[in-house]
Amino acid sequence: MKITTGLSALVLVGIFTLPMLSPAKSDQASPDQIGFQFLDRLVVLLVEAAAPGGGGSKDISPAIIDLAKELKATQKAKEVDDLFAVRYSRLLSAARQALLMDPEVLFWPMYRSAMVDFIEERTGRMPDWKDLLFIVNDHGGAGVGLGMIADAIISEVVSLHIYLMTLAQRPDILKGYLEKSLKGGGAGK
Repeated sequence: MKITTGLSALVLVGIFTLPMLSPAKSDQASPDQIGFQFLDRLVVLLVEAAAPGGGGSKDISPAIIDLAKELKATQKAKEVDDLFAVRYSRLLSAARQALLMDPEVLFWPMYRSAMVDFIEERTGRMPDWKDLLFIVNDHGGAGVGLGMIADAIISEVVSLHIYLMTLAQRPDILKGYLEKSLKGGGAGK
């Protein structure tokens, strides 16, 4: 039941936030625009994968791999920010691991800590270990599933969106903090 709720939440969040995540077309710089396009495409994939009907969730692993290849090419061409690329790549990895079929549960011991860390880091809550074990062991080793990490994925998508929106202001923000620290003589005074 918890998984169905998570998948439903992912679908609803995708449906309602996808139009809001798309930035205004005229004001965005090219690297930011490419980053926003990557986020849009991933959310569309996840919503499609989690959508009910059609006899189960759609396998989006090939599409995730295609996104990863495109990301590497755009990063190499300096068309996307390096920090964005690293975080987006991690997001793709988490989504793919959540869907990874592993009937013998061979991969799970290698990535369980990374998955638990990703969920905790993005939601502020440790996932229930018993739920994770139940999902992996009793469902054919099909990863933790999108429903289990839906909140973490959406949190990271929103965080990356905000990152892209504020990319141009970051030097001024840093300068402001440096000026405050020089005027104030340090924190704690």
